[in-house]
Amino acid sequence: MNKQLTLMVLICLLLSACNKNTKTLPVETGVAKTLADYRKMNISNLEYHLQFDIPEGKSEEIPGKNKIIFNLASTDQDLQIDFRENANLIKSVKANGKASAYRFESEHVIIPREELNLGQNEIELEFIAGNTSLNRNDEFLYTLFVPDRARTAFPCFDQPNLKANFQLNMSVPSHWKAMGNGKLNQTKEEGDRTFYEFAKTKPLPTYLFSFVAGKFETITREHNGRKHTMYHRETDPEKLANNTDEIFQMLFESLDWLEEYTDVPYPFAKYDIVVIPSFQYGGMEHTGATLYNASRMFLDKNATKNRLLARANLIAHETAHMWFGDLVTMKWFDQVWLKEIFANFLADKITNPSFPEMNHNLKFQMAHFPSSFSVDRTTGPNPINQVLPNLKDAGTMYGAIIYHKSPIVMNMLENITGKEALKKGLQTYMKNYAYSNASWEDLIEILDATTEFDLKQWSKVWFDKGGRPTLECNLTSENGKISKLSISQKDAHGNTGDWTQDLNLIFGYKDESKHIKATIDKPKILIADANGLDLPDYIIPNGKGDAYGFFKLDENSKQYLLNDFDGIKDDLVRGIALINLYENLRERFVTGSEFVSTLEKQISKEQNSLILERMLSYLKSAYWLDLNQDERKLLGKTLEESLWIRLSSEQDMSKKSSLYSALSSVAETPEKLSQLYKVWKEEIAIGGFSLSETKATALACNLAIKMPEKADELVKTQTERIKNPDRKKKMNFVAPALSANAEVRKEFFESLKNEENRQIERWALEGLGYLNHPLREQEALSYLPQALELLQEIQVTGDIFFPYNWLSTSYRGHQSKEAGDITRKFLEERPDYPENLKLKILQTADVVLKK
Repeated sequence: MNKQLTLMVLICLLLSACNKNTKTLPVETGVAKTLADYRKMNISNLEYHLQFDIPEGKSEEIPGKNKIIFNLASTDQDLQIDFRENANLIKSVKANGKASAYRFESEHVIIPREELNLGQNEIELEFIAGNTSLNRNDEFLYTLFVPDRARTAFPCFDQPNLKANFQLNMSVPSHWKAMGNGKLNQTKEEGDRTFYEFAKTKPLPTYLFSFVAGKFETITREHNGRKHTMYHRETDPEKLANNTDEIFQMLFESLDWLEEYTDVPYPFAKYDIVVIPSFQYGGMEHTGATLYNASRMFLDKNATKNRLLARANLIAHETAHMWFGDLVTMKWFDQVWLKEIFANFLADKITNPSFPEMNHNLKFQMAHFPSSFSVDRTTGPNPINQVLPNLKDAGTMYGAIIYHKSPIVMNMLENITGKEALKKGLQTYMKNYAYSNASWEDLIEILDATTEFDLKQWSKVWFDKGGRPTLECNLTSENGKISKLSISQKDAHGNTGDWTQDLNLIFGYKDESKHIKATIDKPKILIADANGLDLPDYIIPNGKGDAYGFFKLDENSKQYLLNDFDGIKDDLVRGIALINLYENLRERFVTGSEFVSTLEKQISKEQNSLILERMLSYLKSAYWLDLNQDERKLLGKTLEESLWIRLSSEQDMSKKSSLYSALSSVAETPEKLSQLYKVWKEEIAIGGFSLSETKATALACNLAIKMPEKADELVKTQTERIKNPDRKKKMNFVAPALSANAEVRKEFFESLKNEENRQIERWALEGLGYLNHPLREQEALSYLPQALELLQEIQVTGDIFFPYNWLSTSYRGHQSKEAGDITRKFLEERPDYPENLKLKILQTADVVLKK
């Protein structure tokens, strides 16, 4: 017996030694991948029991408690708990029932290993909650912890692959409401406060934990035996009446569709939504407590079809996250796109039946390709798959590539595997990794089993490589016939390309078009089926929209599109041709005056609402960024008249709204500004088109810049007109940026250097946008170096989209070489500038860097 016991002890010691991590983990700011990997290997059965006591005043402290319960597989390291706040906010720490001799170092509460147990542990912390991600307003607050900001509010293990059960208790003022991820177990009145106890959640990563408290109204609807509540602060009864039914309908349709597609019933206890004024994003997929931006949900009565579609897509997108992201979560934020690729890809499928009159292939083009190209055409493109050594930089992973290029590539994958095979593969993926974590490679393994195509190599090129191929047609002819047609592909540096994709070439003729399908899988391919065809008026190599890249127009095709664009009768092909023409403008193969003149002629002809809206968006961009002042004077008056005439005669209110937006943007002549001023004063109307409060406010701000002599009147009167208190506060905040006084505007910019004045990011960005209007370009040049200087601070203090949006807004009105020189100097003087932020600068400054 003694020999057996001795042998068992020796075996245990040997196993323990093999398991032991002899190298001490460093303590560093953020959440390093090495730390996260170690914790994932050793921590299991994780629970957080949290309590917050929310005061009414937004400047008052929020006391909190957190009992962290978990199993530990090894005690060879001190335990690092993440808390990105000051050490003095930690009030007490107990480890397994005893006061801890913890230390605070580099954003971590560190529990000595001697205080830890193999097996179950309980760490109890009392603290003051950090405010960074609590989004505290005068009458409400909401949390926003993506990607690594839960640690700014409470001590936790802030990494996506350590999922936990959360149990939340909250105390709030009695005239407030509160909600969280879990179902409400009970409430208890305690004097002038109400105590809320929420049920324990299913396993969630910290970035999805959420709570909301404040003065909200509620609307509840029932679907399939489950009640769903919308919390909101909208005071306009007409907006509520016009939007509520549609919001719930889209929510229910999305839930039903996803349950059928995934073969997994809704996986959480509840699904409520909160509509937040000036919310930073369109939405955020907190399980059971999804947040939405009020301006994206409560639309004007005459909202464009694109706005209605965008809302439907937003609701479908966030609902898709309940499965893709919430039920199955990426392992690390280097693959944050993994949840977005599914959400955007599936959102398009979900919304299609709700818009039966819409060309959904065209919708897909307009929704994703322009946004993705806006990054991939620049000198700083990032791949879909990125490198992330530390979660503190996770916010820089976000952008158009993960939201818009990834669904394009996902569409390619579906074309390779087939729709049914992809659906079955995703069902297997859902069931294999439910309430856990998975990677893109895990999905590819599942799909590889059902296809002979080399998905791993294809994935490596499309996901690990930044930028886009440049594809060019090379055509020779004899006697009016094509004798040879080849297509070559290169990267941005002129090197031969290795992208593999399908092309659908459209050869356009006066009365017909011909279609040839080809696969490009090498630097150059011959299109043998084109030999002997009559020379076409134009060639669109990506005529069905499956291919991705910059398609350089041959001279004949370019001239046809510039002069006879409306001769392309197929809506999808015409929409693709429009995108190609604009990309040739951005790559300087078409001039600004050529492009604007072409679109001005098409304004009266285009009937497809998706194409018209994209056309008008391009028109606004090209007018301000690709025309100099003399060209604007030459073309502007004719353009204004074309827009005014179409706007006055248009019967479709959705199209009328798009035309109005374009007109108010480009109008510069005294005559047209005077007319718009009378529209704002409600002295005249445009063809029966009346302004909503939202549009009237936007027009007042626009006119304040263009008619500085009336700025005070416009701002003061419009502020008085606004009834909703949240929107009134926003108008008061941005008003100095609209002032006719340059010193007042300068003071407003200076105020943005204070973090507190950037807390409501949409307000800060709106004001910054007014400062950087193209008509104020010379003045804005003085702000640009300071805006760049603030970028690193903004990355630390702002939410995930703020750094990019700060930059894009700062460059919005610039088209000069001087702005490019400022940017080049900034980067040259900082050779060690963080690469992730350098890429953001290169992406947003692309127009001026090419000067």
